[in-house]
Amino acid sequence: MHQIVGPPFGKHMSPVALGVTIMELSRLDLSVAGFFCVQAGMAMYTIEHFASEEQKARWLPKMRDLELISGWGLTEKDIGSDASNLKTEAKPVEGGYILNGNKRWIGNALRGGHLIVWARNTETKQIQAFFVETKWKGVRCELIKRRLAVRPLLNSELHFDNVFVPAENRLAKVNDFSATNNILKHSRVYTCWNVVGLCIGVYDTAIKYVTSRKQFNVPISAFQLTQEKLVRMMGTIQASLALSWRITKLYERNAASIGQIAMCKAWVSQQAREVVRLGRELLGGNGIVADFQIMKALLDLEAYYTLEGTYDINSLVAGREVTGIAAFKVPRPKL
Repeated sequence: MHQIVGPPFGKHMSPVALGVTIMELSRLDLSVAGFFCVQAGMAMYTIEHFASEEQKARWLPKMRDLELISGWGLTEKDIGSDASNLKTEAKPVEGGYILNGNKRWIGNALRGGHLIVWARNTETKQIQAFFVETKWKGVRCELIKRRLAVRPLLNSELHFDNVFVPAENRLAKVNDFSATNNILKHSRVYTCWNVVGLCIGVYDTAIKYVTSRKQFNVPISAFQLTQEKLVRMMGTIQASLALSWRITKLYERNAASIGQIAMCKAWVSQQAREVVRLGRELLGGNGIVADFQIMKALLDLEAYYTLEGTYDINSLVAGREVTGIAAFKVPRPKL
């Protein structure tokens, strides 16, 4: 974690090095990588770039050393893709703010007891960010049950009922939704690496299986159709890796647009669906057995196909740059 933050708390690794780190964690398990990405790529990034110096000194060393684990709360029960219209409110009062609202699908909140909450200031109507502890009076944190993907992330729903947040816990440099967009742009870059890593893990399992499994007295890797599936998987992985690397290099130079990043996330996650399904096919009946983890990977991928912007929303973000027309909202009919 010392290589996630900059001086004086650590020394940044390059964006590509961070991407490769996330890729390798995802190759092992997407939930492990997800924990890392929420803690480092979202919560710590938010504090480092949008907190005051005093706030950084207060929170970053503990977050870096995993003494303090944090979630990141933007999505709400009724507000997903349309995040800028979030309904959680922060009312200014003497000494701080009164927080009311809810957040949903928040990873790490149950585990760490802290989270960054995005809320609308009732006076300015602008979006602000607050560092909240789940033990505070009025905070209720509940595990979302019956989830079938990335289960170790412990995605939770949180409710805030007249929660008092001290003024010193409002992130000093967040004054509108542009800060939120900055963080989403950052995290979306690395979601591409999550997906590539998961695909490599599936390929690892598939190639090991087909070279050891024998049918008709030969390894099934000797069959033409098996080899065609392996080559298709590898080709897609290489293309996804190359696109993720290119977007990350552009991002490193501050030259990647939100549309380019959205296109990368949409395309990589869509292509990954075929990679994982082909891996499942290559394992035959064993592809649905938990011992081989392929079905777990397929379910985890479905979560990542949706989070950090659904495929549809990311396509529309990219389409807006291509055409100059925003197609997010259906035009109101003329009366």
